[in-house]
Amino acid sequence: MGNKEKAGAGRAFAPIWIIFIGASLLIWLGRGMLADWKTDPLVLAGGNILLFLVTLISYGLYSKALRSANVHAFVRVMYGSLLIKMLVCLIATFIYASVAGRGVNRNGVLGCFVLYILYTFFEVKILMGLSKRKNA
Repeated sequence: MGNKEKAGAGRAFAPIWIIFIGASLLIWLGRGMLADWKTDPLVLAGGNILLFLVTLISYGLYSKALRSANVHAFVRVMYGSLLIKMLVCLIATFIYASVAGRGVNRNGVLGCFVLYILYTFFEVKILMGLSKRKNA
């Protein structure tokens, strides 16, 4: 992958950075409102960080698969990466639930689910755009 392609892939990841920074700012600035809604900002912030890191890793895997001439390799990596992301989130939720016990913040977990959908939507949208550019 040349420098121009790396720069394009880096620019393509910008919406994910914007989601991460925007969600972090909203969580931090909206702590009072979140408390009124009985939503723990620490749960949301932790979920946001975890989702960003997992998305960053899966994006790296996708980018590597895009360079492969084998279409099946890309599809395998795409499904595998989505499955890994889902499993990491599921395991994190189980760990949180076992540590928190009856104090699980359901609104925080649901907020993390919304973040998961947001990250996944933009990740797939970016990758489809990169795939089209590669094939064009």
